[in-house]
Amino acid sequence: MKEVPQIIEGVRLGVELGSLAVPILMAFRKQTREFWLKAANYKCQYEFYDAQRGWRQCNAPAKHVHHIRGEAETLEAGDDPNDNVGLALCQNHHVLNTSGEEHSYDFSFHPDIGEAYTDYQEWKRQAEHMASITGKAIDYSTSPFAEVGKRHQEMVKDGERYIAGDENIDEYYNDKMRVKASMYATESGEVKPQAKEHLKTDKSKKKHWWDGI
Repeated sequence: MKEVPQIIEGVRLGVELGSLAVPILMAFRKQTREFWLKAANYKCQYEFYDAQRGWRQCNAPAKHVHHIRGEAETLEAGDDPNDNVGLALCQNHHVLNTSGEEHSYDFSFHPDIGEAYTDYQEWKRQAEHMASITGKAIDYSTSPFAEVGKRHQEMVKDGERYIAGDENIDEYYNDKMRVKASMYATESGEVKPQAKEHLKTDKSKKKHWWDGI
């Protein structure tokens, strides 16, 4: 069975990547993440077009919650990513698929993470070989996942988008999940938890509503 590092939401990527220096996919806080999963009835909300059956929703078990507005982008703006709208997704449509083609079944919001999964096996083999020669611990800050994290941060600083899709897709899923959250809150009486502010939120960067006037 092919070994791949797993995604542990709320911590860094990978069972073996505890020493990873660059956060790759940081999850919503546990209670916030659970709220978005409940709002989606624990089903993947990604929609794709099937030539034979038209538009369909994935509906696979959802264990991931995607930041529709990227976490790195949010932090760069000085905002708190825990306030973002979350999109409930299966692992494939969040990170494992490698197709960037919008609206296809093979799409994922982070195809570069899917590519890192593919590259990880060879990287790990070489890293273990060098560790056996030098006697030094494996430096996970050079792993394919760490490189993706660094690239995300660089893209954000350059004003580039690092999540697959476009603003129209973001808006669609923002609206979809807001409606689901409102319906769930009305039916259950449970409201979205007020999470403690993200440690990296920089209030000095926050923009006021009148800045664009």
